[in-house]
Amino acid sequence: MGRVITVLERHKNLIKVKFRGEFGYFFPDTNLVKQSANVETFVDAEKTLAKYLAKEDDQLIMVPRGFDVDDLLFIVQAISKEEIKAGNEGDLGIFEINPDGKIKRQAE
Repeated sequence: MGRVITVLERHKNLIKVKFRGEFGYFFPDTNLVKQSANVETFVDAEKTLAKYLAKEDDQLIMVPRGFDVDDLLFIVQAISKEEIKAGNEGDLGIFEINPDGKIKRQAE
């Protein structure tokens, strides 16, 4: 992994981040890849991951964890609402999504 923009907080319409020791904010639909791609924003990454996991958006909690600036990878954690309601942990894993929409699960 290269340089990573770390997501500190996610609100409905705002993401608080830290990069190179400085804090900042951007919108979830901000294009981070500077090119025309299948996945350009955290919103795109979350939709792509939900489709990959074969779950509806309302069945998942998506937690953006970071963005790898060098490799253009969105890092998102997926949590199952159904599993949490059943009293389980619900963590489906942390995934890396590239601009082409390819998804790779991070090692635990």
